[in-house]
Amino acid sequence: MVAICGLAVVALPFPSLLPMSLFSLDYLCPAYRDAYGRINAMVIVGEGLAYRHFRLLAAAFPEQARELKHLAAMEAGHARAFVGCGLHLGIQPELVLARSLFAPLHGLFLEARAQADRVGQVVIQCLIVECFAVAAYSAYLPVADAYAQPITARVMADEGKHLDFGERWLRPQIVAVGGTVIAWCTRAIPVILAILSPLRADVIAIGMDPGELVGEFSALLSESLGRIGLSPEQVRRLLAAGAAPWLAGSAA
Repeated sequence: MVAICGLAVVALPFPSLLPMSLFSLDYLCPAYRDAYGRINAMVIVGEGLAYRHFRLLAAAFPEQARELKHLAAMEAGHARAFVGCGLHLGIQPELVLARSLFAPLHGLFLEARAQADRVGQVVIQCLIVECFAVAAYSAYLPVADAYAQPITARVMADEGKHLDFGERWLRPQIVAVGGTVIAWCTRAIPVILAILSPLRADVIAIGMDPGELVGEFSALLSESLGRIGLSPEQVRRLLAAGAAPWLAGSAA
């Protein structure tokens, strides 16, 4: 049970954790602002890491460096915009916590880069991270404050372009790289979902449903992996295995 500005809300099992019709949000109450300080930090740090990843991808793909640097610049703009969302509510983002939670995912990207594995880098940033970002922003948009709503909608539209780059590059060569795609997804999906686990109460406190967020992420990634050429059975097995640790934690 989670208290949101004096209202007790029961966290139900996946996929539906939070019936939002039960209450309305008070964006200025201490409980909301406390939780938002952590969630806002996650968004700022996540967009900042996306900027770094796309700059590194530009170095790995010199033939497409101009496009990738443009995508990086978009991510930097997103980070600045969400800093403004925090300032609007007068909160201090908990950046140290956010950096620590993102460290394993960033480390996985750097591992792929150290191996000169362009497939791994694209899968992590352009498929998994971007699908998770779109899912998170989709869950946040209906409950965002009036200042953050248009910013979130604009960022969601941009993230689709970043996802498109990964799909365009992987699709023509999926027969050759399909096994590598699966291998990196197998490692990265549990890592990105693990980021959400310690923030479940905060996600609920700002009006989002963690179960719906994970469900939307799974649906978006399933569609993306299907578009690049993985079979429905490959996608099903991959997502079931990747989400299993998160589901086990949800049921505990």
